[in-house]
Amino acid sequence: MASQSASHPPAVTVDDFSDPTALNAGIELLEHDVVQLQSMPLKARRVIVRLESAAIVHYATNLRIRTRSRVRKGRLGYVVFGPQASGTINGLPVRPGLMLAVEPETEITFVANGGWESITFLLPPADILDHLTARQREGEFHLPQGVESLQVDPERVRALFKWGKRLVGSAAKHPDLFNE
Repeated sequence: MASQSASHPPAVTVDDFSDPTALNAGIELLEHDVVQLQSMPLKARRVIVRLESAAIVHYATNLRIRTRSRVRKGRLGYVVFGPQASGTINGLPVRPGLMLAVEPETEITFVANGGWESITFLLPPADILDHLTARQREGEFHLPQGVESLQVDPERVRALFKWGKRLVGSAAKHPDLFNE
């Protein structure tokens, strides 16, 4: 297997955390600042699946935490939530079936309760526009301003979360399949 350089991280990384300061370590896709809000032992997990031009990031935590995250330049973030997710984003309540669109370089403050799971899909805006243009639907593309709640069928959002979770689960078990 070829070694991964700093400029080319592995396609899949799985990070388990018990120390909130370790979660603060930035990744090339997002910036984080995490604070643990309960004194019990933290068990958090981040799985990143890097695809050709996109990435999928799964987060889970057993405790209430607060995090400020910023999507890096050149990527749109689409965030969906797991069946037990509760908390807030920028003060707005989170629930399963909710989908958010996040403008590049926008900071978001999450307060996540225990049992939280979310999946963030990070995509270049040009890829989305190319996809819609090929289907003669380019007029449907709207670049979000800050953080926007999308009007999407909650069942379809739940299905997207399940699909994303299956993908990151497979990637965590078989990372070599994604490095090719």
